[in-house]
Amino acid sequence: MRSPLRTIRRGLALAPTGIRTKVLWAFVLMSVVPLTMLLLVAAWFAFPVVREVYQLERWFPVIVAPGQSAWWLISLIGLTVAISLLGSLYLATKIVEPVIRISQTAQHLAEGNVGQELPVEQGDELGELTSALNQVTSRVRTNMTELKELGERTTQINLEIHRRVVTLSGLLQIGELISRGGELDMILDLIVEKLAMLDTHSFSFLCLQPIDDCPITLRRAYGIDGAQLKSLAFDSARILIDAKNPPTPLMATMWESLNRPNLLLQPVLVRSRLLGVLGVGNRHHEYSWSSEFIDLLAVFGKQTSIAIENELLLRKAKALSIHDELTGVYNDPYMRQRLAEELRRAAMYQRPCALAMFSIPGLAGYRQRHGEPEAERALKRLARLVQDSVTEIDRVGRFNGNELVVILPERNKRQALGIAEEIRQRAVLLFSTAGDPHDRLSLASGIAENPLDGITAEALIAAASAMMHNGSPPERAPGTALVDDAGGHS
Repeated sequence: MRSPLRTIRRGLALAPTGIRTKVLWAFVLMSVVPLTMLLLVAAWFAFPVVREVYQLERWFPVIVAPGQSAWWLISLIGLTVAISLLGSLYLATKIVEPVIRISQTAQHLAEGNVGQELPVEQGDELGELTSALNQVTSRVRTNMTELKELGERTTQINLEIHRRVVTLSGLLQIGELISRGGELDMILDLIVEKLAMLDTHSFSFLCLQPIDDCPITLRRAYGIDGAQLKSLAFDSARILIDAKNPPTPLMATMWESLNRPNLLLQPVLVRSRLLGVLGVGNRHHEYSWSSEFIDLLAVFGKQTSIAIENELLLRKAKALSIHDELTGVYNDPYMRQRLAEELRRAAMYQRPCALAMFSIPGLAGYRQRHGEPEAERALKRLARLVQDSVTEIDRVGRFNGNELVVILPERNKRQALGIAEEIRQRAVLLFSTAGDPHDRLSLASGIAENPLDGITAEALIAAASAMMHNGSPPERAPGTALVDDAGGHS
């Protein structure tokens, strides 16, 4: 079995040099010296032979003085206890207390408190450990600072990515509306709304001049009162107002009315014509507009120009179009122009020209019962029926929403009445299978002929419309020809 002293000696041998010395001194003060003194006392009292052989009285005369044996014993025991306490204090102050401080600092470091550092008071291994722990704390503190800065930069990057995604989504949404031919007012409202969402505490606005005959809102704003834009002056150049660019005298009044914000104004041009201005602003302190934001506003301005130009082109296309979008027959403007041309030709060559008009009396009730899509489907069926009932030289059109018109060149009034009656009978047959009697649509007709009812297109239209609304044409007698040889029917 290994002796305690051998175990202690082996443990000290494994300890670092500085700590080994301190532990050895503490061991001597706490164990060796007190035990030696206690052994001397025991030998004094228990072994008189030892006193005589070693003549201890000569070396320690105080312990043999008369009446002082008890005092000597008490002093020796007190000295022994004091030395032990001194060894314990030495051990506590030189080894235990630094280890506790290091442990507490390590615990604080584990909890995230990196602001505490230990003073390096010793040059031994504990001092080196303290210094190393301070270095670790300093590195952790530096890394945490870098991580915090990286987190802030990451947050800014995420916000920028989110802003770019929102911007791209807005641009795509606006582009889709433009490509679908959406309503211009809706597109412009969306542009102003998306522009205000590009930055926090921002506002946006769009001011336009009257554009031909487009019935659109000329002034719209998001985030501010649109009435504050009355003094806005249009300019064909981009305008910047921020910490580095003061307002021009032309913009000073409007800038003051908006409480001196940062402003960025983009002109809206269509084919080099100044139509208005698109603006965005904010109230950030010491703010300067970035080149990226300026380019982005230019994109929104371009989309505004495209939307307006697209609307103008669509209106021109509709004005030039000669066909009705729903039924496919000719539209009102074309029919009036073509009727005027046919009347001029008929007057020049002394030939007849008739006009037949048809209304659908039960269509309003049909629409209420079945909805707009079914009513439109019924109207298209009737338009196709009328188109299939006339010749190639005749022209079928749509008037006033629910009225169908047929120009009948080379036809007189009697022939036109026969054609109208044939069309009316076919319409009755078309809807004869409807289960509800109210759904069996029919046609009411009116006929006019030049020059009996007028020599102009408007006169013939008025005459046919009056007949159509005053009552149906008379029924033809059995066996009467619908159209004479001039019309090509028998």
